[in-house]
Amino acid sequence: MSNNIERHLEEVVRDLIAQGVDEFWLCEQGAFDCMARLTLKELKKEFRGISLCLLPAYHPSDAKMEWVEAQDYDLIYPDEVANAPPQVAILRRNDYITKNADYIVCYITHNSGGAYKAVEKARKHKKKIINLAEYI
Repeated sequence: MSNNIERHLEEVVRDLIAQGVDEFWLCEQGAFDCMARLTLKELKKEFRGISLCLLPAYHPSDAKMEWVEAQDYDLIYPDEVANAPPQVAILRRNDYITKNADYIVCYITHNSGGAYKAVEKARKHKKKIINLAEYI
């Protein structure tokens, strides 16, 4: 992922904070997820009032829970994700996000795949989609 995407992500997050968004949900599967976690972790130093919530697809181990706490993340692990069979856990987590988040910030360049399908569901739920790939 390029520094240009990271800079644009930071601008988008700053704009969302200026609009009053104070809770950010984070995933952990891909390179963009990692970039988002790192960017938001840095911004939290400046904007102490924001909360960062990790939404894992799979049950967190004790070691993972220690890591979550050390990172100062809140954990969101809803029953519909926790009770999902492993082969559909990511899908269920993504469904939870598309139904419950106000904004979806993503980096999608293909018209296929799990992230693409999740964003399409979010559109059906009338969520605000910010696809950084459209601005780069």
